[in-house]
Parts: sequence; structure tokens; C-alpha cells
Amino acid sequence: MGGWIAVMAIGALSAHPTIRLSAQTRLWRPEERVLISDFSVVDAVAASPWIVYAATRHGLLLYDRRARTWQLPVTALDGYPTARVRTALADPSGNAVWLGTETGWARYDADLKRWDQGTTPGGVTDLLFDAADLASGVFLRDLTGWHFLPRGALLPLSGTPLPPPGRRIQPLDVRTALATAPMAQALRALILTDPRLRSYQFTSAARTAEDNDLFFGTNGLGLVRIDGTVAQWEPLTFTLLGMQADALALGPDGVWVAGGVALGLGGRSGVTWLPSDLSSTTPIEPGVGADFGAASVRRLLAVGGALWIATNAGVYRMDPGTGRTQRFSLGNGLPSEDVGALARAPDGVWIGTAHGLAVITGDHVVRVGTFAQAVTSLLAVGDTLWVGSTAGLGVLLPGGADPVIPADVQAEPALRAPVVALARTGDTLVAVLEDQVAWRDPSTAHWTVERPRATLGPLRAAAGDVPGGGVWLAGTIGVAWWDIAGHAYRSLTVPGDLPGPVRDVAAAAPWVWVATDSGAVRLSREAVTGQRAGRR
Repeated sequence: MGGWIAVMAIGALSAHPTIRLSAQTRLWRPEERVLISDFSVVDAVAASPWIVYAATRHGLLLYDRRARTWQLPVTALDGYPTARVRTALADPSGNAVWLGTETGWARYDADLKRWDQGTTPGGVTDLLFDAADLASGVFLRDLTGWHFLPRGALLPLSGTPLPPPGRRIQPLDVRTALATAPMAQALRALILTDPRLRSYQFTSAARTAEDNDLFFGTNGLGLVRIDGTVAQWEPLTFTLLGMQADALALGPDGVWVAGGVALGLGGRSGVTWLPSDLSSTTPIEPGVGADFGAASVRRLLAVGGALWIATNAGVYRMDPGTGRTQRFSLGNGLPSEDVGALARAPDGVWIGTAHGLAVITGDHVVRVGTFAQAVTSLLAVGDTLWVGSTAGLGVLLPGGADPVIPADVQAEPALRAPVVALARTGDTLVAVLEDQVAWRDPSTAHWTVERPRATLGPLRAAAGDVPGGGVWLAGTIGVAWWDIAGHAYRSLTVPGDLPGPVRDVAAAAPWVWVATDSGAVRLSREAVTGQRAGRR
């Protein structure tokens, strides 16, 4: 059957060499694990001469005022309070911020990357510094009144008198901020309306004495910088379009993230570009009537300057420069609008649907043969297309009309089970079943099947390790790097290492990207595998 070599059936799994599970108790450095989520709702803002702190529902954002760029966000993975933040105040005596939350107080030192936290009755509703005595501590107001928290202490003290009004440094409220900037008040409606004519509100404000910049938090547009003397404003966007990341696609020095569907909650859907250094984010939301609606995003593919989004309501082609989308459906010739797999074709894109295969070239959809099984995964290797379906593994050879089952696949009964993902590392092909993985020796065409020696839950996705050395496996409750040659697994679990259920994984050294229900996570490949990229 062409270049396919029939082989003898493999022996029992017990005959396979013992697999070493790499036990890991991992202490992450901040740059080794970063979560990007929905940071569009800002509850509190504080500004120092160097950093603007924006406390959002899912993390603390740090905007470098001098460099005009974002630092890495600080999320629950790094100790960000789980309780909602009510107020924030920059620490005048250090590069730090104080937060008042619904359960107490928290202080984050941006230089030491350290949190200090404590609880108070009813949480903290206000913060205050004495301008004449910045080094001693901070005043907190809770349900029982004002208290003083000395620096380094965990318990606030009662009975300390407040400084006189002229010496009080307190958070800036929105009304006072707008009163000092008539332009901002006059243009408020324009500033708070997005391109789709949705309106938002200011939630918080901050400024420093060094310049005329005002920084406003909003309830959906993130952070906005306003020049207090001229009619200029700048949205400082750093967010995914929604908390949930559904699918990933590698791009040049970064990754595309698709998801964010939560229309019943007023959410947004689309794609977001994340550069590898995470110095910015670029959310791209389709126009009104051209978005994904309530459709579930299954897969994402970047090819030919376009983004292809597989959903259960058809496949969308998006121009990332303009956000314009084109939907392909039954009316265009798809076998089904339930699309679960995508792959690059020689002159277009392969589409795997619930009722067979199609290929889209330009604006034309052509059904491939009579194959009618639900296609769950695709992998293009040159002009050859490996097809994973609910009926198992097959291959569409160049010029072929339908997928066929090579002799080496026929020899392995396990490969007749549904294939949820396909990946390749070097010349080694990997097929992922719901609870097993199989790899094909490129020199003998011999398949080996095993159960992952890692707690991952039902498997969902896989990615080849770029530039090589293993395969990344994603299950609902974890991710693992599988060193096939070394017979070892190194795993990450939910919730210890990852923030929520996993949906997709992509790898391009030195980073590994994981799509979860709580956002997209950038991981250091070396921190997980224990080796530098390309070294064994």
C-alpha cells in the first residue's frame, strides 16, 4: 500500500520497558508560569511614579509608566487574592501596592514578587497613609472602623489617631478625578463606548503628582489613560476577550488564542494575539453579526495570513488585520457544520466534520470522497493527511479519494478506537486516544500503545515538541511532556500547576502554551522538562 509497511502486531504492554514517572514538586519562578485571562474589568487602580497597578477580577496588572509597556500579570497562581478587590493605594515608600479586599488586606511588593495578606471583619473598604510618616505603616478601614497596621505586622491596631486631613494620602475616587479633568468628563461617553457601540463605566481612578496623567479603571475596557490637559486618551488594553481559552494556534514568535464565548453573561468572543514576551495583547473581535455567536470553538489554525476557527456551527476564516470573518456552512458545501479538526492542505485547508472530510480552497468547498465518519483530528505530513475519526486512524494518500487504513494500523487493534488528537515529533507519529497514546516507529512502521503514566483525565489534545524531543499531552485535568525515547512523563496538574480544566496545548521553544477554562498559560519548557530545547 504505497510506502506503507505491514508489521507484526506488537506484544503485550507489559513487555514494554518500565516507564519512569518523573515525580516533581515544582516551585515556579514568576517568569516560568504566567496566566493571561480576562483582565477587562478593573475594580481598583493605584499609581506610583513608576508603575500603575490595576486590580482586576482575575489578576493584578502592572503597567510600566516610563517604558510604556506591561510587566507580567500577577494572578491567583502567584498569590493574587481570591476575594474581590475594593480599593488600592500605591505604597509611597516602596515599589508596592496595598489592596483592600472583601475579606481583608493584601500588599504586593513588585521588586521582591512577594505577597503579605491578612483578614479583617467585613474586609477593607479604604486605605490611608500619613504623608508625614510614610515609613510606619498604613491605616485600614473595616467594618469596625479605622485601624493602623504597622509595617511588617499582620494584625492591625486600634486606637491610633488618624492624621489631619491635609496629611492624608488616600485612593482617588472617580468623581473627584473627573472634576479635575473637565475634558474627560465632557468626552466620557465617547471614551467609554467601544467599536461595537457597547457602553461601559469608570470604576476607579488614580494619578500622581509628577504629571497630568489620569488612569481610570473600567468595567469592560480595562485601563484607560487620560491626559488631564488636552483632549487625548489612550486605552491600555491587556486582556483576553474572555476568561476561557478554547483553542491555540502558533504564530511567528507568539500564539493566537480563540474563545471567550459567554454571550448569556454579556461576554465577548474572538481571538487574541499573545507575543512570546507577553509585553502586550491584541484582542480581535469580529464585527456585529459576524462573530461566533453561541458556537463552541473546537480548533484554531493559522495559515496563509488567515485564522481558521472550527466551531460546532461551521468554520470561520478571519482576517486578523481587520477582524473580518467569513463563515462556511452546509450551504457552502460542508458535509456538516459540526467541525472538529483543521489542517493545512497543499492549496487550502482540510476540514474535518461530524460527517466526513472537506477541503476549502479560496472560497470553494469540496467534499472529499464518500467517507462519512466523524473526523476528530487531522495531521498533514507533506501531501499525506493522517485522519483520526470515531472509527480509528486512517490516512488520505496523495491523489486518494478516501482515507484508507495502512497495514501497520490494521495490525494494531487499539487504533480502531476514536482518535482525539494527532501529533508528530521529528519523524515519529503519535495518535492520542481518550485514555491511551500510540506512537509509530519511523524506521519499522511499528506501533506501540500505552496508557499515560500521568494523571491527565480524558485526553483532549496533543502537540509536537518544537524543535523536538517529545510530545505534549493535554487532558481535562493536566498536561504532560512525554519523552518517548526516554520512557518518561513529566506532568502538570489542576489545580496545583494549572488554574483550570485544559482544552488545548501548543509548543514552540522556549515556551509551552496551555488553553484552560481560566485563560491561557505560558510555561517555560525547560522548567517542565528539565532540559534545554533540542538537548537530550
